[in-house]
Amino acid sequence: MIVLRKPFWVVLGVFLFALLGGYLVPSGIFPVPTTLQNQTTIRIFTRIAAISGGAIVLGWLWTQASLFGVVVRREARVLRHQVGQIFEERFRVINRLPMVRLWLEITDESDLPGSSGSRVLSLIGPRQQRTYVAYTLLSQRGAFRLGPTRVSSGDPFGLFRKIIDVPGTQELIVLPYVATLQRFPSPLGQFPGGKAILQKATEVTPQAAGVREYFPGDALRSIHWPTSARKNRLMVKEFEQDPQADVWIILDAEAGVHFASSEKITPVRIDQFWLRKSEFAFKLPEDTFEYGVSAAGSIASYYLRQGRSVGLICVGQAFVVLSAERGERQLNKILETLAFLKPNGRLPLMAVVDAEASQIPRASTVVLITPSIHSSLDLAIDTLVVRRMKPVLVHVDAHTFGAGFSSEEFLYRMRLRNIPVLSLKNNVSLIESLEVKNFLH
Repeated sequence: MIVLRKPFWVVLGVFLFALLGGYLVPSGIFPVPTTLQNQTTIRIFTRIAAISGGAIVLGWLWTQASLFGVVVRREARVLRHQVGQIFEERFRVINRLPMVRLWLEITDESDLPGSSGSRVLSLIGPRQQRTYVAYTLLSQRGAFRLGPTRVSSGDPFGLFRKIIDVPGTQELIVLPYVATLQRFPSPLGQFPGGKAILQKATEVTPQAAGVREYFPGDALRSIHWPTSARKNRLMVKEFEQDPQADVWIILDAEAGVHFASSEKITPVRIDQFWLRKSEFAFKLPEDTFEYGVSAAGSIASYYLRQGRSVGLICVGQAFVVLSAERGERQLNKILETLAFLKPNGRLPLMAVVDAEASQIPRASTVVLITPSIHSSLDLAIDTLVVRRMKPVLVHVDAHTFGAGFSSEEFLYRMRLRNIPVLSLKNNVSLIESLEVKNFLH
């Protein structure tokens, strides 16, 4: 696509004026005193018309050829990052023809907030390439397509601009910010002395419960071969669950309960970042939901590092239940789910707990993350306690995010009920808020 720039219209006007003047002078409409002056005036108009017309033609041809043989490539070694990390992307501009490129403008059209891949390059020699690296501070979770990339150039006179769009072929996944917790105050199990729960599972635990017939989907490592040989059919081992084997995180994603500061975050310029790297400290967006998402990811990471089974329940644009499992794979599943979660759910936290409490094993630790102070939260906690679970409340203090109500009365009510509470406040780091020695109760 070729775009006409403002100087083109000026040159075109001069060209038309010169043609008109060269025509009107001989016709006598614009008479001149002598024949010599008449010829001189015609010569001047003719030269002006030739120069301006030649500039238009030459500029058009130059612009048409300005992007022939130009290749722009975007390369990223890692396409999965976390909020707060620096994303590094390499731009490679290749000139494949034996002609000089006076200037090229590279515009990064990706929807990645704060992207810094736009550049203006000059004097790229014949069959040469120019490479530069763009650094972007990731401040928003989700999926972002790396492209398209707009490449433009033009003629030396500034009359035309040619534009081509290079489609993006890669996608960057930005996971939530995860704080590396060294401790998290875990409540004690409901059953004293590590008493086994009479609920069987195929997942390996220290307590064996028996065997049952193999069903499709059972892990091969759970097959008990001596019993299978004796009964002449596949039998798998069952295990009794540990009282503290499962940790369930329930994140409140109901629309209308979350609050965000009205201040917009200004993307950190990369030159400021490198010049003041020692002073740089990432801050979460001033949004209760972003704090809740990061808290959920951080707590899940902590428990999974301890070898615990962690499950996740959240109801945003969809009802999501991730069964409790162990390992790095489970952490990736949780973080990917949180990366795309939005606070637009229709179910309040009480309804979510009531719907899923029967599926959570007894004596499990259930971490509730919410900014709500509604009285229905008491009913949700009652539901968990009645079912012999241990609730832990991570409360995001919406008052510090600009909400017009205080949570002091709510926290006082939780203290009276002896419910363990952790409070997240705006502009207070997650590590400081979650690595407390004692619960607020």
